[in-house]
Amino acid sequence: MCGRVVTASSPGELSEYMGVDEIVAVLDAPDHNVAPTGQLPIVWTVENLSTSDRAESGSAATRKMGTARWGLVPAWEQDPAVGARRFNARAESVAEKPSFRAALRRRRCLVPVDGFFEWGPPLNTFAGANRKQPWYVKRADGRPMALAGLWERWGVDSDDDSRALDTCTVITTTANLDIEPVHHRMPVLLEEQDWEQWLNPGMEDPAQVTHLLGPAAVGVVTLHPVDRRVGSTKNKGPGLLEAVAPAERSDDGATSQGELW
Repeated sequence: MCGRVVTASSPGELSEYMGVDEIVAVLDAPDHNVAPTGQLPIVWTVENLSTSDRAESGSAATRKMGTARWGLVPAWEQDPAVGARRFNARAESVAEKPSFRAALRRRRCLVPVDGFFEWGPPLNTFAGANRKQPWYVKRADGRPMALAGLWERWGVDSDDDSRALDTCTVITTTANLDIEPVHHRMPVLLEEQDWEQWLNPGMEDPAQVTHLLGPAAVGVVTLHPVDRRVGSTKNKGPGLLEAVAPAERSDDGATSQGELW
């Protein structure tokens, strides 16, 4: 599962890093605690079909960056609220699921984020304690993560085009050895050499891209425990990313005052 991410890099930083040709939309501000139904940056590729477009861009395709609401809503859905349940798509079934298979063929994207949060077993166990511990996961090299995603545009066939809504989902796979002690799933992290293939709109056969949807190599990510305040989306700010030390257990089984807070 991937249900909480950090979007702190500026549009300019992401555009340069992702090799974007055109910026369509940007996020309002950095957000260190984005939950499903929040806005995420997405990157996708559009074929330049006309001769003039090819001449202007100097390429057969244009890589664009925009934003989308987190939670995929296929065009055929009646109510966009269903997207709140589709913030993740499992790599093992994404090619068969009706909600995702069309987007996998024609609307693949990258979701650039600075990191994500995952919840695992408590750092320390003591009488009556069963709360999970949040962890912050980021790339070990400090670069943004390019998560494999899908996007859809909902509402364009209605009488009111102002209802048009861009939505996205993040594809997950089995955890690698770095993440496994915390959670059995992780988002698919695509390396730069795979971006062009994943974004290629001419590859409509799922078999051409699904082999990319495996866990990251060991050592690509690093993680550390963070304060449980991240559990509430009302809490914001870079302080949520700071590492916390395991709470010390006293002789009588009580936690420190900080743990009680």
